[in-house]
Amino acid sequence: MVDDPTALLKKHGRSFNFARLFLGAETGIAAARLYRFCRIIDDIADENEDKIEAEIQLAEIRSSIIQNEKDHPLIGDFLLLCEEHSIDRQNGIILIEGVSEDFSLQALVNEQEVVQYAYKVAGVVGLMMAPILGADQQGQKFAIDLGIGMQLTNIARDVMEDARMNRRYIPGIWVNSITAKQIAANQAQDQKNIQDAIVQLLHLAQEYYQSGLAGLYYLPKRNQRAIAVAAYVYREIGKKLLRQNCRYWNGRVIVSTPRKVTLACQALWDLSARNIADGHIKHSQELHKHLTTIPLAKAKASKLAIST
Repeated sequence: MVDDPTALLKKHGRSFNFARLFLGAETGIAAARLYRFCRIIDDIADENEDKIEAEIQLAEIRSSIIQNEKDHPLIGDFLLLCEEHSIDRQNGIILIEGVSEDFSLQALVNEQEVVQYAYKVAGVVGLMMAPILGADQQGQKFAIDLGIGMQLTNIARDVMEDARMNRRYIPGIWVNSITAKQIAANQAQDQKNIQDAIVQLLHLAQEYYQSGLAGLYYLPKRNQRAIAVAAYVYREIGKKLLRQNCRYWNGRVIVSTPRKVTLACQALWDLSARNIADGHIKHSQELHKHLTTIPLAKAKASKLAIST
């Protein structure tokens, strides 16, 4: 394990590392520790060429989380973090289960499946980050939404990259069940259909971003800034993709540092002008309609206050 918890964040999570600058030092370190755990899980799934070995590693980590083995060389610090910040370590198991779906995943079918996947691999990350940031319990469901919005952005950004790995996260019902191989082949007759689906996906992401930003009300003011900046910067990936007419075959969209600074200023201005987090808000049940069929989500429904 890397001794410096910010090392992986600086290397792999540049947008989040930029937003971390707006957190206090102690909170920023805790957030980086959570990111490190998530990155470890993701890397085991994506970078291990032996998928059977990767599944074995994740199963062993899952068991260690259940047993709360704080001396585990890879995820011991995550378990300590859970203890320090009252994070439900069960969410780490949900993350592992979501990431593990990539081993057998070839294509998602509909909006329900893509939202459920986004919840498992990113919504629960927001849920784990919430207590680190001092969120009110009512804010947890909004933290889920911000994570889902960011993951939907990831899917929109990485359509071609995922297709080359034989993965299609865009709902098949939106693209006439085109296969990942067909997307990777990049035939002209398929491009418009896929571009339209990316637009639809980004519009869906925007609904979750709006909810996540509204939920900043439930964060301490000192931490609202960092999450607003993170949301604005990450959401810009989708906006830039839209400005480029969703030409997914042109490669991954990146937000430049000068643009990040501009977006940070905009986020801070919106906060100061009270365009964000402007009073108590009610969560939209519609955004979580697809989560009620997830067994783990259903079991935790009362704790997440999904039904508000």
